[in-house]
Amino acid sequence: MYKKRYGQNFLINNNISKKILFEEKITNQDILEIGTGNLALTKLIVTEKPKKFIGIEVDTDMRDVYLQNNILDNIIFEDALSVNERKLFKNGNFSIISNLPFNISSELIIKWCRIQCLYKCINSMTLMFQKELAERIIAKKNTKKYGRLSILCSAFFLIEEKLKVSKNNFFPKPKVDATVLKFIPHKENKIKPNKFITLEKLTRIFFNERRKKNKKKIIKVFSDDQISEHNLKRFYDLRPENLDNKVFFELCDILKL
Repeated sequence: MYKKRYGQNFLINNNISKKILFEEKITNQDILEIGTGNLALTKLIVTEKPKKFIGIEVDTDMRDVYLQNNILDNIIFEDALSVNERKLFKNGNFSIISNLPFNISSELIIKWCRIQCLYKCINSMTLMFQKELAERIIAKKNTKKYGRLSILCSAFFLIEEKLKVSKNNFFPKPKVDATVLKFIPHKENKIKPNKFITLEKLTRIFFNERRKKNKKKIIKVFSDDQISEHNLKRFYDLRPENLDNKVFFELCDILKL
């Protein structure tokens, strides 16, 4: 039985599961799946013989289902937000494939961006989100959905839309459709390892009042010398959504936080 408090929406269309995994590198790779649920993806992943597979599932009532499917030894029953992914894969990098629990998906993606910033240990991520959240992640400047998530994710990954998934493919049926995104790591991250918290704070300050122009925000965050030296006045009459992600990376580098 599904549990609303866990954000469970089980994928029930096997053809969609196959499309999600199409062209994914799984054989002899270390794979992490968050929210194994009804094993819609898990069974197919295991069939491809990964080097190491670990599934994270918060719902301990699924234990008997996993035991019947000979997958229990690969499952850790824990809150995905508290898992230390690097300890699970001590031999190196890993990939993440998941139909994410909708209620914690934004927190998870920020967590993985932080990990990638510090350790650059994620080979790729193929993740399903609610449609609206996916649109925010891939949004470009000068659009209403462009914001903190767009900038944070783009600092570490090239992101492509892989698949649209109708809400009719889930049980219980959610209110909105879903989208699968593919995250491909940049060869080099766009910010330094010690700058992730700075970028988080900077984007929060700017986008908390996204319709207001940047002048007061820049004056609040940067010193007069920094504003003068880097000609930050050129951004005064623009709004946060008008600034390219590269601008935020540059502003992040200027700040001495």
